[in-house]
Amino acid sequence: MKIKIQDIEVNYNIFHRKVKYARLEIKNETLNIIMPHGVKDYNILIKKHEKWIYQKFSRINRLKIESETRKLDHSRSNDSFQEIVRDYVDRISRKMGLKVNRVTLRRMKTRWGSCSSLGNISINTRLKYLPKGLIKYVIHHEVCHLKVRKHDKQYWSLVSEEYPNYKKYEEELSIYWFLVKDLD
Repeated sequence: MKIKIQDIEVNYNIFHRKVKYARLEIKNETLNIIMPHGVKDYNILIKKHEKWIYQKFSRINRLKIESETRKLDHSRSNDSFQEIVRDYVDRISRKMGLKVNRVTLRRMKTRWGSCSSLGNISINTRLKYLPKGLIKYVIHHEVCHLKVRKHDKQYWSLVSEEYPNYKKYEEELSIYWFLVKDLD
């Protein structure tokens, strides 16, 4: 289904779930409207959050256009990528005085990496196509989660000790996502 919000056409789906409150999510460039069972009028929710929806989809469209100016590195082998990741994990965790339990490379649908409470770091294999500087940033980002779990003020303060311009890196990762999301 589609709706038009100002000058942007938005694809959307409606899901009824066992939830207390209705909510909006954006996944794969589609607006998902999650509604409690028995609640039918989703237009109220769309109207209430029209500005937010418009801002999010404007950003998506801008990032997609920006991604056309980026190039992926298809020359890096899986072995080479694995070596780069392990080297960065070792160096960054040692410098920060933190211990990583295990490092796993795997294909992830919606994120560049993750860090479990057990100290296990998972890195998205699609990261191998990005510049080394972004790979290093993602690993730093995940290692920081060993110290601070949530993306709160304390966490971003820790990230900014090494990357004071971390917002630029986050933006670059968002741009590159549009280039790699459908790979392998």
